[in-house]
Amino acid sequence: MHDKLKAIAPLKPWSNVARYAGITFGIFLMTFAFYYFLVPINLVLGGVSGLGIILQAFFDGPIALTIYVLNGLLLILGLVFLGKKVFIRSLYGSIAFPTFVLVYEWFERPFELDDFFLASVFGGVLMGLGFGYVIRYGGTSGGTDIPIKILHKLLKIKLSWSIYIVDGMIILLGLIVFIQTDGIEYGLYALLGVFLAGQSADRVVVGASTLKAVHIISDHNETIKQNILDSIERGVSVVPIEGGFTKQPKTMLVTVITRNEYYRVREIVALADPSAFVFASPATEIHGDFVLKSEEDE
Repeated sequence: MHDKLKAIAPLKPWSNVARYAGITFGIFLMTFAFYYFLVPINLVLGGVSGLGIILQAFFDGPIALTIYVLNGLLLILGLVFLGKKVFIRSLYGSIAFPTFVLVYEWFERPFELDDFFLASVFGGVLMGLGFGYVIRYGGTSGGTDIPIKILHKLLKIKLSWSIYIVDGMIILLGLIVFIQTDGIEYGLYALLGVFLAGQSADRVVVGASTLKAVHIISDHNETIKQNILDSIERGVSVVPIEGGFTKQPKTMLVTVITRNEYYRVREIVALADPSAFVFASPATEIHGDFVLKSEEDE
């Protein structure tokens, strides 16, 4: 007997409820990894959460309060240097992250993990998975996203280098603070955790590569093309094709985007044509006129 073919569900835009549910779930995973795997061994993987671990070594108090204060200061900086749009977009994640941590602090930890390898592996993977869900649903976790964007804007350097500089400095500071108690192995475990977090986040969003070639076949190509051009300012190629079964001439849209832009493209296609055929493949090598943009430009 042959298995019955199942129709692929139409592409639908996420409602606000689904969107914030996805972002909230992602932040839950991030905070769970942070509080139960990273905090007990003071493992710094960058971000405001990493700064919170470092500051807690000097100031005794709830780590959630430290993150609230840091995120509040960064939100003010974001409003001054990046504008209202980035401020509003960062607000939910900046509040939700320390709120989850605050709830965790009301209860005793169900387990105590003091193994650096297990903590860096499980903490890094869960942190990356959570961040991937936040990005996939068009959100932001707030925190050091703001100084990363400010650095990119003021110094005109690539966004990737801004990330390396900001998170790298936080990880280095963590190494300096905790090296006397945990040794050089601390830095190696931190690098392992960062690597696993990055890999996990990439796979959750849309596969393993941070750059994607998205192929779209639709009866509303002109609307989709124009919305991609207007909304995220990416080039779109129009490729003539022929349906293998129908033998009818069609056109296929091809665009290369970043991981953060995939959510926008997905929504554009879903709103214009829920029955469109869409697939994304890794774009491992890009040459020519392709510019990595920061999120405030999107």
